[in-house]
Amino acid sequence: MVIQLFSPFEQFELFYIHKFCPYFKLSNYDTYGLLILVLSLAIFYLNVRFFNFQVFTPSRFQSGLEKLYTFIFDYFVYKPQHGFIAQQFFPLFFNLFILVLFMNLIGLVPYSFTLTSHIMLTFMLSFSVFVGLTIYIIIYKKSHAIQLFIPGGDVPKALIPFLFVVEVISYLSRTFSLAIRLFANMMSGHVLLHILTGFCAFLIADFGLVGALVATIPFALISAVFVLEIGIAFVQVYVFCILVSIYLDDLYSTSH
Repeated sequence: MVIQLFSPFEQFELFYIHKFCPYFKLSNYDTYGLLILVLSLAIFYLNVRFFNFQVFTPSRFQSGLEKLYTFIFDYFVYKPQHGFIAQQFFPLFFNLFILVLFMNLIGLVPYSFTLTSHIMLTFMLSFSVFVGLTIYIIIYKKSHAIQLFIPGGDVPKALIPFLFVVEVISYLSRTFSLAIRLFANMMSGHVLLHILTGFCAFLIADFGLVGALVATIPFALISAVFVLEIGIAFVQVYVFCILVSIYLDDLYSTSH
């Protein structure tokens, strides 16, 4: 298993689970994806199994999960003008929030693998969400779904085909912007940490005690950047989900 990556292609290297099972292989993507899935399920299983799940006297752990439920519902799901239909998407936002948050945070563990710093995974997330929402709107609104790509108001009929193409391109660009935003923010922070830690290692290896003393300055900067990256991990999952919520709101508003 490759723990520390020295080449972008090492993320796709396969390793055997056991010597007696040579045909079962996993990549780093598979391993960390399964790890995040297990952690996500374990949180709620532990709450029910070991933390005494109660309705009237919840534990602190349960109260924290309930606040998380309330936070996701209030900020990403609750749309008074849409009623119950939009609230059906709560499982989507809850799972999306938990999975992306874990992928961001686990990537900050030294020598780990950051899934959200790879454009293909973030694009897969955004693309699958948009395809699912679009299919749902088409099924729910039927012929009215075409209004997504036709501007309202008094538009000359001659311009409708041109504006239709522009709206389709604008709609598809949301998928790319959503994926690139998450990827770029996570990748840039990890690159900065990699450069600073490499500089510290260079000073200590080449200049000994003097280099170690000088390295305290970039090490303090590394600590500050690491704390900042933790905040960015939370901010980026919030931005990702709130943008999906805004796009969902646009789908409902323009298809009425």
